[in-house]
Amino acid sequence: MNPRITTLRAPSGHLRQLVLIRGFLILALAIATFWANRLLALPQIPITAIIVLLTFVNLFSLLRLRWQVPVVSLEITGQLLVDILAVAVLAFYTGGAANPFLSYILVPVCIAAAVLPGVYAWSLSLVAIALYGTLLVWNHPLAQLEPPSHSHRHEAGINFHLIGMWLNFALSALLISYFVVKMAAAVRQQQDTLNARREEDLRDEQLLAVATQAAGTAHELGTPLSSIKVLLADLAQDPKVHSLIGEDLTLLRNQVNECGAILQRLRQRADIEQLTHPGITAAYDYCTDLIDRWQLLRPDARADIQVQKSLLGQQTRFHPTIEQAIINVLNNAADASAKPLHVSVRTNNGKLIWEIKDQGKGFSPEAEPMLGKRPFTTKPDGLGIGLFLTHASIQRYGGTVKITTPDLGGTLTTITLPLEAAGEQ
Repeated sequence: MNPRITTLRAPSGHLRQLVLIRGFLILALAIATFWANRLLALPQIPITAIIVLLTFVNLFSLLRLRWQVPVVSLEITGQLLVDILAVAVLAFYTGGAANPFLSYILVPVCIAAAVLPGVYAWSLSLVAIALYGTLLVWNHPLAQLEPPSHSHRHEAGINFHLIGMWLNFALSALLISYFVVKMAAAVRQQQDTLNARREEDLRDEQLLAVATQAAGTAHELGTPLSSIKVLLADLAQDPKVHSLIGEDLTLLRNQVNECGAILQRLRQRADIEQLTHPGITAAYDYCTDLIDRWQLLRPDARADIQVQKSLLGQQTRFHPTIEQAIINVLNNAADASAKPLHVSVRTNNGKLIWEIKDQGKGFSPEAEPMLGKRPFTTKPDGLGIGLFLTHASIQRYGGTVKITTPDLGGTLTTITLPLEAAGEQ
C-alpha cells in the first residue's frame, strides 16, 4: 500500500497499546497494595500472585510482538479476558463487588467494543457482567469495605447499593458493546472506503502523468516522422540506392507510415466526443476486428484463438482505451513465450470475458502484489506501464483483470467487462 495512505491501527498495534495499558494497571495495583497494607489486612499471597501473573503475561506479550506471526482478533480477546479475570479474582479476595476497583473491568469491555468484531466484544461484555454478578454473593468480605447499615434492608442481607452498582455496570457494558461496536464498524468501513478512494486518486494522478507525456510525445514525433518520410521518398527515387536496399526501404517506409497512422488514431481517440460517447458496436465484430488488427501488428505471434458464437447478437459500446488495454495483454503474452497463445473470448451473465494464456515463466510471488498497482516490468527494455494502464483502464469502466499462475505454468490473464456498462461512464 502507498505510504501516503493511512489505515486503522493493525491488531499488532492494538496488542502494543494493550501491553502499555496493562503496565499501568500493574503499577497501580502494586502501589495500591503497598498503601492498603497499612490500613487493611489484605491476603498477600493471592494479590501478589495476580500481580506477578499479569507481569509475566505482559513480558510474554512484548516478546510475542517480535514474532513474524500476525496478531489476530482471537488473541486480542484472550489478552482482554486475562485482564478481566485477573481483576475479578483480585476483587474476590478483597471484598467482592464492594471493592471499588472492580469497575476497572469496564475498561477491557470498552477496548473490546472499539477494536474487536461484535461477537468477541459481546462475549467479553457478558463474561464481565457475569463475574460482577457472581462477586455480589461469592467473595471474601473485608469489614472496612462493607457499607454501614442504615436500614432494616441491610439487616436482611440485601445490599441494594451493591445490586444497584451491578445493574449500572451491566447497563453500561451492554450499551458500550452495542453502540461502540456499531460506531467502530462504521469507522472501519468509512476508513476502508477512504483508502480505496485515495488509491484511485493516486492511480488517476499516475494516469494523468502518463497521458500528458504520451500527448507531448505524440506531438513531438510528428515533425521527425515527416522529415523521415521525405528523406525515404528521396532515397527511393535514386536508382542506385533502390537497387542496393530497395526492399529494406520499402519495409522502412511501411513502418514509418504505420507510425503515422498510429499517431493519427491517437489524435482521433483523443476527440472529446469519442471519449464521452463511444459508438455502439457488435461485440462479436469488435472482438474479431481487434484480434485481426493485433495479428497484423504481431505477425510473429502464434495463437490458438476461439471466439464463441455467444457474442453474436450482442450490442455494446466500448471506450477507446479498452481496445488498447486488451492489445497490451496480448502483446505481453506474446512476449512472454514463443509458444502459441491460447485466447478465448466468450460471454457469461452479461459480461464479456477474455482469457489469454501464455506458456512463459509467469510472475514471481514477490511481483504479484505490484501487478496493476504501479508501473512494473520484467523485460530488460520494458517501460512497465502496459499492465498498469490495462488494469486502470478496465477497472475504470467496471471491469476486472485477474492474473493467475496455472499448475502447468505460464500466466492466465482473465479480463471481464460488463457488456452494457462498458464505456457509458
